[in-house]
Amino acid sequence: MSTLLTFASLRRGAFAAALGLGLAGAVSAQEIGREAWYAVPDARGVQLVHVECGADFIDPREIVVEPGVPVELSVRSSEPLEEFVSTVAPKMPVGKQPNKKAFTPTARGRHDIFCKKQGSSDRDVSPKKKGVLHVGNPHKQAAGR
Repeated sequence: MSTLLTFASLRRGAFAAALGLGLAGAVSAQEIGREAWYAVPDARGVQLVHVECGADFIDPREIVVEPGVPVELSVRSSEPLEEFVSTVAPKMPVGKQPNKKAFTPTARGRHDIFCKKQGSSDRDVSPKKKGVLHVGNPHKQAAGR
């Protein structure tokens, strides 16, 4: 997967510190399932979220966006006839060229995301092709309790 300068792959708790240091454009590699990807607003104030789907993966598997801030979701797949499914954004077909959707999340919460073959049952999706999109930082909320 190509790296994108609109994402910060940051360890839990380092998000605010990195923003304070002006590292909002920092990018580093992510092992799937090891860390969350935090969407960082671009110069327009839009959180850019890029998702890759493949034969047996979705990357990143955990995404954090802030509520009330517009999101541009861009999804592509190395597999033909795939679709991206989420409980926060409309279902969309995806292929080698990215498909984009814009939305503004309003309420904090956890939303399942996954890629699957178009027309297949949601129940038949491999766990490796499933992820989560958090609206609001669940790691910060847990630390504050």
